[in-house]
Amino acid sequence: MDLPRDPASLYPAMALLDYMHAPAVGFYFLGACAFSLCILQKSRAVPHKRRRGMLALMVTILLAYITEVIYFFSRSIGEKDYEAPEPAAIRCLGSILVWSPLTYALWSSKSVRWHAYFGAFVLQFAFETTTCLIGAFSIPTEDRPKDVPFVIDSTRALASLLLLLDGFVILVTKQAEASTDEERQSLLGKPATASANQNGNGTYGAIAQESSSDDEEAAPTDDDKDVKAQQAKRLEEEGGWFGYLKGFAVFLPYLFPKDDWKVMACLVLRLLHMLQERVLNLLTPRQLGIITNKLQNSYETQSGVMPWKDIMLWVLFSYINSYAGLGIIDGLANLVISNSAYRRITLLAYKHVLGLSMDFHTSKDSGEVLKAVEQASSLNSLIEMVLFDICPILLDLVVAMYYVTHLFDAYMAFIILFMGAAYVTVGWYFTTLSQPKRRDYVEKQRTESSTVNETVHNWQTVAYFNRLTFEHSRYAENIINTIRSQYAYYFRSMGGHAAQDLLTTFGFAGACIFGMSQIVTGRKPVGNLVTLIMYWHTMTSPLYVLSYSYRHISSSLIDAERLLQLLNSKPTVADKDGAKDIVVHTGEVEFKDVDFHYDERKPIIKGVNLKAEGGQTIAFVGETGGGKSTMLKLLFRFYDVTGGSIMIDGQDLRSVTQASLRDALGLVPQDPVLFNQTIRQNIRYAKLEATDAEIEDACRAAAIHDDIVGFPDGYNSKVGERGVRLSGGQLQRIAIARVLLKNPKIVMLDEATSAIDSSIEALIQQAFKKLSQGRTTFVIAHRLSTIADADQILVIEKGEIIERGTHQELLRNMGGKYLELWTKQTAGHLSTVNSKTPSKANSTKGGDDGNAPLIDITPAEDSATTTGRSDDSDDTLGKRR
Repeated sequence: MDLPRDPASLYPAMALLDYMHAPAVGFYFLGACAFSLCILQKSRAVPHKRRRGMLALMVTILLAYITEVIYFFSRSIGEKDYEAPEPAAIRCLGSILVWSPLTYALWSSKSVRWHAYFGAFVLQFAFETTTCLIGAFSIPTEDRPKDVPFVIDSTRALASLLLLLDGFVILVTKQAEASTDEERQSLLGKPATASANQNGNGTYGAIAQESSSDDEEAAPTDDDKDVKAQQAKRLEEEGGWFGYLKGFAVFLPYLFPKDDWKVMACLVLRLLHMLQERVLNLLTPRQLGIITNKLQNSYETQSGVMPWKDIMLWVLFSYINSYAGLGIIDGLANLVISNSAYRRITLLAYKHVLGLSMDFHTSKDSGEVLKAVEQASSLNSLIEMVLFDICPILLDLVVAMYYVTHLFDAYMAFIILFMGAAYVTVGWYFTTLSQPKRRDYVEKQRTESSTVNETVHNWQTVAYFNRLTFEHSRYAENIINTIRSQYAYYFRSMGGHAAQDLLTTFGFAGACIFGMSQIVTGRKPVGNLVTLIMYWHTMTSPLYVLSYSYRHISSSLIDAERLLQLLNSKPTVADKDGAKDIVVHTGEVEFKDVDFHYDERKPIIKGVNLKAEGGQTIAFVGETGGGKSTMLKLLFRFYDVTGGSIMIDGQDLRSVTQASLRDALGLVPQDPVLFNQTIRQNIRYAKLEATDAEIEDACRAAAIHDDIVGFPDGYNSKVGERGVRLSGGQLQRIAIARVLLKNPKIVMLDEATSAIDSSIEALIQQAFKKLSQGRTTFVIAHRLSTIADADQILVIEKGEIIERGTHQELLRNMGGKYLELWTKQTAGHLSTVNSKTPSKANSTKGGDDGNAPLIDITPAEDSATTTGRSDDSDDTLGKRR
């Protein structure tokens, strides 16, 4: 028979070593891995043959621990007088918890962060060798071969030595070739396109459209990959996760503003409630255990005494820890903090987006920008999860392990630890297993949703081609595909939940049976078991959060990264320090050697010089793509010139504030866009303090008043999204009314009469004459009859002024470009002139602003269809004809 040994009684240091062994190895490995992640330390490949040998040694160590546990357990059952040495048993149980994931991690990965493994091997060898030597001195020489634990210790010590030598060889051996394994890649994936998110001066990432799935994690898209590429790039630039996360510190003043005492007070309340909840989570089940013990004692002694004091304390603890107690205060405090953070960060992002230059807004999808502005809530949820979910969970687990050890013994803690580790592992495994099916499910949902949106938005096309049956079948097929993918996903997901519930069920049963065994032997009172049962939910509920928190944190970080990238985007057009408000007296505008390009490879404006005296009307004509609209954008300072300067009354536009400049300018665009509000609200947008009378006077001058009063709701009629309920001519007349109401010093008309029929045009021309009186006016027109009275007409071709003069002067220029354009629009009347005086100017097909080249030579009588919306089209507010 093996001699019983109790090293703790002979060598107290050995008991300390046993207790420290597993935690030292495990925490070192976790800490080393976390550190290598934080500094982005690269992993290295392990040769296959050496890996196989090391795995064999690690499995040997693991099996040795399991064998020793089985030995202790079987002997405890077989011999009533034998009790396993607790330090040695705890060392074995803890080492099983440590070496199981280490062995699996080495087996599942071809490249590893080797410093973490080597350090664990060093500690394992040190502890095992010391334990084996102390055991050798405590056992007589002739009894050592008969002592099973000593033999197992010796086997582990030898395996640990070989493992250490192998690890040392790998550590000092230079890596032959770089690994291509998945773990060798960047943490967040390689950039698919390095320039995918680059704009002129920022690194704003594309934003994934919102998924129709209710789950937390959306299927990865190319946009997500681009954001992750930017994230990985910033990780490298910042030197790791510490520097990366430090970049988000810019949001802290908005999440927790020091100057807002309400938010700070609510934060203190939440922190106090978190600590109070941790304490009462422990005291409440403990108090019920005390009550149970006193009731049992009262029953055994037949005293009939009710422990009212303890009962009242238990009720008080339960009340305080409930939502009816302090929980409602914590909920209100959380609401205040969340709303404050949402308001501050959303307004910050919204203001930043509106302040960005035109190049940003013309290069980004509006849905992406809107989604980025909505990312404020992700930051708050990320902070809330870390502060009020993850940290309390870790604290709960530490307290739970200590308390159940106090209630019973350390073996009870290991029952819970093994169950918890298995629970988290199963959750991680099934989450990984179900992710491909989930992505497929989310993709099918998106396809189904996009089919509905596309069909509804294009209802007219469906009706034109009579494809109702086809669209019905297509949508039905999409629904069936979504349901099938949902089944495939939920079968795997529910399998994981079932496996986790099975673990908790058997873990709870095992813990209760173990507790009962100690009660029936008289070692523990019944109240301890009641406390354990009541405390079980507090111990196990954090396991679910730990199983799935990584996915939530990763998703929140991606959302926060998008918002950070958005805020890092800087406007290309910005006010200089000390810029003053512009002062417009006469409205004199001068272009001096102006050059401009969107792309250096393609100049748009080349050496333009012009001077418009105050009150003059300057007309730009020429074929589409010549740069006419770009010149108005430069005057509005949507872009800054790349050469030369633009002056208004002697003031360079780059030296004045954008707000004052745009207050002094008025623009009637070619394709006006309205808000989905009433007509009155849309027109008042030009002058917020305008009276109803002023609005109606402006509409009369723009020849739209009669149309508006003919609508059922008059000026209170809603115009629909972007003004779709109005015809093209009505839209442009409302745009003219807005400029008339604004009453600016300088007016710009970009094809303002392109969608107006001939009967309305005369009225509009009268309105323009009123509008132009005393104001400098710039007009872009393809219909040359509308600018015949201009003080100066400039013919633009390929970004250059090739002709200038009045209408009559340009017509006298035989062979000129203006005469060619005029002849094309009046071909029926000037065919003779056309045949006798062919134009020497070549027709231009250059594209403006990088768009496809188009030549607009629409005759006057057909020009109402230029914009694709005639004055009669889609007049849904009033059928007056």
